[in-house]
Amino acid sequence: MVELRDVSFSYDGEKDVTDRVSLSLRGGEHLVLLGKNGSGKSTVARMFNGRLRPRSGRVLLDGADVTAAPRPVLSRATGYVRQDPLSQVVSDLCRDEVAFGPRNLGLSPHEVRERVREALEACGIAELAPRLTGELSGGQQQLLALAGVLAMRPAHLVLDEADSHLDQATRTRLRGVVRALVARGVAVLEIAHSGEALVDATRVAVLEGGALLWEGPPEAFLRDDRALEASGLAEDLIAAAFARAVRDGIDLARAASPEGLAPYAGSRVPRRAADGDAHTLRARGVELSYGDRAALRGAELASRGLTLLLGASGSGKTTLARVLSGVLDPDAGTATLDGTAVRPGMVGLSFQRPEDQLFCETVIDDVAFGPRAAGAGEERALAAARDALARLGLGEELLERSPFSLSGGQMRRAALAGVLALRPGAYVFDEPTAGLDAPGRAGLVRFVRGLADEGAAVVVITHDAGEWLDAADEVAFLGNGRVLGTVPAAMARRDPALFEAAGLEPPLLVRAACAGSPAVPSGGRAHARS
Repeated sequence: MVELRDVSFSYDGEKDVTDRVSLSLRGGEHLVLLGKNGSGKSTVARMFNGRLRPRSGRVLLDGADVTAAPRPVLSRATGYVRQDPLSQVVSDLCRDEVAFGPRNLGLSPHEVRERVREALEACGIAELAPRLTGELSGGQQQLLALAGVLAMRPAHLVLDEADSHLDQATRTRLRGVVRALVARGVAVLEIAHSGEALVDATRVAVLEGGALLWEGPPEAFLRDDRALEASGLAEDLIAAAFARAVRDGIDLARAASPEGLAPYAGSRVPRRAADGDAHTLRARGVELSYGDRAALRGAELASRGLTLLLGASGSGKTTLARVLSGVLDPDAGTATLDGTAVRPGMVGLSFQRPEDQLFCETVIDDVAFGPRAAGAGEERALAAARDALARLGLGEELLERSPFSLSGGQMRRAALAGVLALRPGAYVFDEPTAGLDAPGRAGLVRFVRGLADEGAAVVVITHDAGEWLDAADEVAFLGNGRVLGTVPAAMARRDPALFEAAGLEPPLLVRAACAGSPAVPSGGRAHARS
């Protein structure tokens, strides 16, 4: 067992970001830690792992005080999978990445090979062993990072939003891995921003302003309005539906099934089509390869309004995003905005990893950089930056801070603000809600919908389709480097077969809508559209 007793921590030596937190992690339990962005969740998680040492309070490992012990004492006992998988990848080859930890334990070559094989198979990525780590999609990188930790066979495991870059099927696989670990007696601490994390939880803890606000079983959490609001999950579509079901006397396991959730999932309202003045972002016959591996194979896409681009990890979504935004030249085919070949700067692009596009000393300078470079005067550039930051919920108190001192969710919103401040005619957002709390996600969805309503062409790449379907005009499904077809969002909202045909696990809300309606079509297909 790992236990934090009255721990406080400060990054600057003055202001505490956690306030006398007491929390334990016991063998064979799955503790879900909730809280809005900036509430201190990752800081607490790092103290469980020994990456951070508290300014005050104590850390106990199996009853022994290890507060002042060397970092490896806790890090060997408690594995840690971060929000950003690339921040812990150290090797070029996938098999070497997973072998890195066991080799540093001094294990024999045979034992190292066995652990690598076991960890890769447990995460369902054995076929990636000979691949280069830099070639992997964000979801594949996250699974690789988890495999590297599992190869160390820790007694405790911290998952810091480890499913944020995974598609639904891979998330389901990850949850299966976690259930198996808990069944073997491993203690799991999961930081989450999604209601789906509650299903397997044995205990829930909520942080607010760096302090522990609430602790208890998941069903009790869903009945507590104060805890639900402080966690941020009051605005999570699935958590809100779970709460309605539990308060109606339905147990959580039943509520997590499509049939159980159907009466509580709420109605779905179709979006209006884009009007005649809307911009059009188009890809025609796009092909692109990395070495001898084809990433895109004649991809075709036309976006007017808000288009969701969905596909399994490794299907080519991020590559197509970069072609559409003009930062990656295709081997064949074209990308155009209103018929003009796309050049860098014409289309706003938000990367999957926000820190890739943050580089200035302060948040305000980073967001104002684009308008300044585009020729806006200082006053207009700062006004555009402040407006974008305010729309994304980043307050004045953060403007003079380094963007790299922000929480993961705040950093993502700052990066998005830098794109929005330019106000181009089209946008491509690659996993824009990953790492955001539920209020941040809901606000961003509304804001992006507003961009489309103003006439922008918007492509959103997401593994959280359930949160975007009500806002979208169309859904394009990508598989094996090809756009398999594009359908109205109203059709995708109620037909799980469309997702299955693209190799995707349908979102729970889509399956619930199907279970609750006898009129849902079966065996649907996405039809290609030019």
